[in-house]
Amino acid sequence: MLAAILFGVLPSSPFPLSQDPAAVLTGVEKTPQFEIRFRPGSRAEASVDRVAALAEEDMARILREVGLEKFPHTIRLFLYDDVPELQSVTGVGSGGHSTTLESHVPHDNDQTRLHELVHVVAEKFPEEGPESRNLFSAEGLSNAVLRFVHGVPVDAVAAFHRKRGTLPPLSEMLGAPDFYAWLGEHPGFNGYDVAGSFFRYLLDTHGPQKVRRYYKGVSARQAFGTEIPALEKGWHARLDRVRLRPGLEALLVERAGGRTAGEKNPKEGKLDEAVLGPASEWRSLDRAKVTEGDPGRWEEGGKPTLVVSGEKSQGDWSIARLGETSLGDAIVRGRAEPLAGCYGVQIQIGPHCQAMVLRGQGTFLYNEVGGEGHDPRTSLGQGPVEIVLRRRGGRASIWIDGRLVAEAGVERSLATFAVGSVGGKARFTGLAVREFKE
Repeated sequence: MLAAILFGVLPSSPFPLSQDPAAVLTGVEKTPQFEIRFRPGSRAEASVDRVAALAEEDMARILREVGLEKFPHTIRLFLYDDVPELQSVTGVGSGGHSTTLESHVPHDNDQTRLHELVHVVAEKFPEEGPESRNLFSAEGLSNAVLRFVHGVPVDAVAAFHRKRGTLPPLSEMLGAPDFYAWLGEHPGFNGYDVAGSFFRYLLDTHGPQKVRRYYKGVSARQAFGTEIPALEKGWHARLDRVRLRPGLEALLVERAGGRTAGEKNPKEGKLDEAVLGPASEWRSLDRAKVTEGDPGRWEEGGKPTLVVSGEKSQGDWSIARLGETSLGDAIVRGRAEPLAGCYGVQIQIGPHCQAMVLRGQGTFLYNEVGGEGHDPRTSLGQGPVEIVLRRRGGRASIWIDGRLVAEAGVERSLATFAVGSVGGKARFTGLAVREFKE
C-alpha cells in the first residue's frame, strides 16, 4: 500500500528517486523507535532534539489509537529543511511521503509527520483479509488519528459537505479504483478529511481492533457485524449532530471558493474582470530578479522572456523563483511555451500551491499533500498556454487559456512566486501578480 502512496502523487508519472537520501542526510540520532536522519549543519539538525521527543509521542498516540501495545520495528525518519529540499533529494513531488519503515518529512511540519507515521504503522498491522482497499482507507485512517487538519475537525469538514449536499455516497469513495484520480475529478471536495471523519467514526464506534481488520481486507460484515450501508447511516447520523460554528462554517465556505451551498457561480468559470480585477492593481514581473542559483535567466533584448533551463531544482522540476517579496493571497499569471523535451510547465505560489500543465495528463493543482485538483482534458500541447493561478482564503483556482479547470484547498503561508518546467526548457512571458489587500 505504501508504494501506491509514494507513487500515487501524480498519476502515470512516478518520480524516481534522484539521490540516495541516506547518502545526503548523513547525520543520525537514535531513539527507542526511530533512526532520525538529517543533513549536518541544516535547520533540520537544529530541530532534532525536539523532533525526537515529539516523534516518540506521535508513536505512543498512534499505537493507542489503533489498539497496539508496541511496534517492534525501527523507523527511519528523514528530516528535511523544507519541501523543496525533500523533493530535490528524493525526487518525489510531494510534501511528505512514506515507504516501508521509512518516512520523509519537513522537520517543522508536525501534522505531516504524524500523518505519514500512521501509514508506516498501518502497513505492519498483523491482520489480513482477502479484500483490497483503495487509498480512501489509508488517508482516512491517518487523518482520523490527526482528528484536526489545519485546525479544523475532520467531522466538521464531512458535516459541511453533507449539509451542502456535496457528500458523495460512501460506496463511490470506497470503490474508486484510483482514489487520487477520483479526487482529481472532484475539485473542491476535501476527500482526505471526509475519509478521516469516516474512520474516526469507525474507531470511536467499533474500536481499533475491528478497524484494523477492515483496513487490512476483512469484509465489513466480518469486521463490524454489519454492511457498509448501515455504517454509512450511522456515520451520517453522527455528522448531523456536528455543530458547525458560524466562524468555522464561514471558513469552510471560504475554502470552497466563497460560494454558498448549491451555488454554482458560473461567472467564476470565466476569466473576466470580476476575477482579474482592475489592470491598475497588477504588477509586472518583467525582468524581476531570479533567486540566486535557480535555473532561470532573462533573455537579452526584445520582449521580456524568462527561460527556465530544465535543470532539476525541486524534485524533477526546474523551478525559478522571482521577485524579492513573499506573497500571501494573490493572483498570478504567465504565458508558458514548452521547448524541446519539455513535457510540463507550471507556475506556483510556493511549493504548496502549484498549477501544473502536463503533456497527455492534464492540469494538476498541488498543495502540501499532493495532487488535489485535476482536469484531464486540459493538457500541454506543442504551443504556449496561458496560466492564471489564484490563491485566496485557503483555496486555489487555476485557469488555462481562460477556462477554470481546477480548484482545491491550499496552505496560506507566505510564499514566493515561481515558474517551472520538467523534462526540458520552457519560455515564460507576461509574468505578473496582483496581491489581495483585504
